[in-house]
Amino acid sequence: MRSVLVFVLTFAIASVVAAAGFADGVAGKWSLSVAAPGEAVDVLLDLKQDGENVTGTMSSGVGGGTITKGSFKDKKLTATITADIQGSPTELGVEGTVDGDKITGSITAHGLGSFSFAGTRAK
Repeated sequence: MRSVLVFVLTFAIASVVAAAGFADGVAGKWSLSVAAPGEAVDVLLDLKQDGENVTGTMSSGVGGGTITKGSFKDKKLTATITADIQGSPTELGVEGTVDGDKITGSITAHGLGSFSFAGTRAK
């Protein structure tokens, strides 16, 4: 009987720890506001996470793309987005910090500079 109780308690604790780890992950849909020159651009990130690896898509009114080379560790997101922005192929670098359901960071486009963003996870 005691070994069954120990097993049940161990399983319950492991389940809580796993759920807490998922809650701190980056997977899900994120609505961002990117501070572009002269305007804020609304961007939607749809992220999938497998361990530290992150993939997904980006869409906005000026273009969209695929997230590659993504990683998430210690609340830090880094990724490369292969995008088509206003008809031009562009590689974007993303660096962000997740705090619960909020994210802040920057998107860098070669030759165009770095643009800060802030956003929230869709519920």
